[in-house]
Amino acid sequence: MKIFSWRVMAGLLFSAIGMVSLLLMRQPLTAAVWLSFGNGLILSDLKFTGTDEKGNTYLKPVPPVRYYVAISLIVLAVLLLALQVYLDFQKTSSST
Repeated sequence: MKIFSWRVMAGLLFSAIGMVSLLLMRQPLTAAVWLSFGNGLILSDLKFTGTDEKGNTYLKPVPPVRYYVAISLIVLAVLLLALQVYLDFQKTSSST
C-alpha cells in the first residue's frame, strides 16, 4: 500500500525548507509561507491505515475537514507570500 504520495513528499520538503529558513536565516515570514504550504500539502493527502473486522489492512479515506484545513493553509501561504512581496517592494522603494 502506498501511504506517501508525491504531494506528501513535496509537503515534507517544503516544510523542511521552512524550518531551515526559520532556524538558519531568521526569516519568520518566509518560513511561515513554506511551512503553511508544506503542511497544507501534507494534510491534503496523508492517508492512514486501518484494520477491518477480518484482520485485513486498508487505507482510510481522508476526512473532509482535513481537506478544508489544507486548503485554508495553502490560501494562507499565498496571502503571506503576497504580504512578503508587498513588504519587499516597500523596503526597496523607501531605500531609493
